[in-house]
Amino acid sequence: MKEFIKKRLKESMEMELIESLMDEDYPSSFDREKFKNLRSFAERVRYCEEHLKRISAGSSRIAYVIDNTKVLKLAKNKKGLAQNQTEIQWGKDYYFDSILAHTFDDDENGLWVEMELARKATKANFKQILGYTLEDLSVFVKYMYFYNVKINKQLADTYRRMLDNADDEGNLYNLDFFSEDAFATTLVDFMNATDAPQGDLCKYSSFGVVKRDNHDSIVLIDFGLTGEVYGSYYS
Repeated sequence: MKEFIKKRLKESMEMELIESLMDEDYPSSFDREKFKNLRSFAERVRYCEEHLKRISAGSSRIAYVIDNTKVLKLAKNKKGLAQNQTEIQWGKDYYFDSILAHTFDDDENGLWVEMELARKATKANFKQILGYTLEDLSVFVKYMYFYNVKINKQLADTYRRMLDNADDEGNLYNLDFFSEDAFATTLVDFMNATDAPQGDLCKYSSFGVVKRDNHDSIVLIDFGLTGEVYGSYYS
């Protein structure tokens, strides 16, 4: 019984330490409670601009560095809310854990989400880590997109022929190769599950490099644009 109590006390102390460290991740000038209570998009953006370093911005969201492990994605409008909500939902899905940047804390309404910090992925990163480039992978992704998602036989056949011709051109990146590759098949499963536009999955800017088990890994860092979000806000 004593050992059990000691173990539970140790676990409790470790959890308190983890939580205290998480609270200290932000710069000392950043008041998390004040930030969470801000009412408007403009107020939240203004507060982050004053206290955090901006690293990227789009039409719907702005990303800020929290520390050397996390970024804060802040919604600027309803489009940003929808994309944050998508990343909050799918970022916690265990099946896609290996290909998606991890999410940590978040706002229940999607106002902001804390995500794993990644460095930009390059062609060389893909080749070194996965063994092929994104251009190679994109042919497979597009084939599966038009075969499964949009069901466009003509376009699907075009990309299938490109995969079939891979052998003739002296490389191994054909349909059989990608159909057995864990990253490629999980990425396609994510595309099918979310109806994500294939174009976003074929851009280097959608991917980053993170450390997993002391090894570099390629992950999606921008995966908020599903078919539903696109149809509601962008079409």
